[in-house]
Amino acid sequence: MPDERSSSNNPRILVVDDEDAVRGVLVRALGLWGYDVEAAPDGETALAHFSPSPARYACVLLDLTMPGIGGEATYREIKHLNEDLPIVLMSGYAPDDTIQGLAAHPPAAFLQKPFDLATLRQLIEVTLQR
Repeated sequence: MPDERSSSNNPRILVVDDEDAVRGVLVRALGLWGYDVEAAPDGETALAHFSPSPARYACVLLDLTMPGIGGEATYREIKHLNEDLPIVLMSGYAPDDTIQGLAAHPPAAFLQKPFDLATLRQLIEVTLQR
């Protein structure tokens, strides 16, 4: 039976970041590593991708500081739609400053920006093994 998260049986990852350059690098790297990737520049677009079919995603990479619906509100809505989905938060701010309000549903991981692609790859591999 095919994996409902992806038509190609590769894990599908949603990348949400308002910085075009960051989003582009993440999409390219994850694609090269064999993941199916969707990208969104903000929380509204991310939720539009995610809401119709939350079960098709294996993981979300989510920037916390974005215009419009910010990262924290997007995180809460994604968790409301799929409580068990691993979400990796990304921020240029220290984790203590950014994830205090998420203690009830802590993220799978936190990536401090800037980070290197080797760190990202290892983190994604570990996160998807859970």
